[in-house]
Amino acid sequence: MGDPADILRRPDRPPDRESFLRLLEDAEEEFSGIRHLLEVEDPEWPVLFVGDTHGDLESAVRAKELADERGASVVFLGDYVDRGPNQVETLSFVLAWRLVEPEKVVILRGNHESPLTNPYYGFLRAVIGLYDKQVYDQATRTFAQLPYAARMGGEVLAIHGGLSRGISGVEEIAGLPKGDLNPDHPVAMQLLWNDPDESIEDFAPSVRGPGVFRFGRRAFRDFMDNSRLRLLVRAHEFFPEGVRTFFGGRLLSVFSCRFYGGTPAALLMEEGLSWRIVPLS
Repeated sequence: MGDPADILRRPDRPPDRESFLRLLEDAEEEFSGIRHLLEVEDPEWPVLFVGDTHGDLESAVRAKELADERGASVVFLGDYVDRGPNQVETLSFVLAWRLVEPEKVVILRGNHESPLTNPYYGFLRAVIGLYDKQVYDQATRTFAQLPYAARMGGEVLAIHGGLSRGISGVEEIAGLPKGDLNPDHPVAMQLLWNDPDESIEDFAPSVRGPGVFRFGRRAFRDFMDNSRLRLLVRAHEFFPEGVRTFFGGRLLSVFSCRFYGGTPAALLMEEGLSWRIVPLS
């Protein structure tokens, strides 16, 4: 396989080494000029939000079919790799789709687009098994350029994990450093790892480990009001029903991988911000 269009036509076949390496390099260049807050001022509605796929190529391909059927744009919320059986194919498909239709596809970074998790959850092994360490190192450089968040139409914030201690509004995300491999910046780490918790007001430690927190009702309300946002869409947590709401319906959490025992789902949002669950099975 050669160019990204070839990958989209045959997503079930891993690209050869040179094609995959070139795809990663092109994606790194594509995202290097984009701040960590990607502004999509006038998105093509409806917008399909896709949560964690974790090597679930079938969900990624089905998302494209649905987007094409409905004339929708797409926001991928991160975690394309680790755990599942088709990690290289899923990442290749998502990156190729972005390069072919950059005006239609948004790709965000998840906590598994990182050398902190890849040695333990499968992506490092998958890449070295198909290619070599040089290709994996390029993948980490590509991950380090992916934006942490996207603001859709000025009113909807898309992010992988959750709100971070130390920032009071969405504009502060834009200034975070690019090229942070792990990432090491504490705010960036939390954007990828934090979770909502309706039982608390502000922030509390998380069972996920040091430097990761749960964010509560007041922290969420203050951030959203300061940022003049109506909704936040995130991923990162498995729920059997595919989509779960928090904080009076202002936070929507979506999970799209079929390998956890629940319903692989995406969230389809209309211009007026009404939304519904769309199965990816």
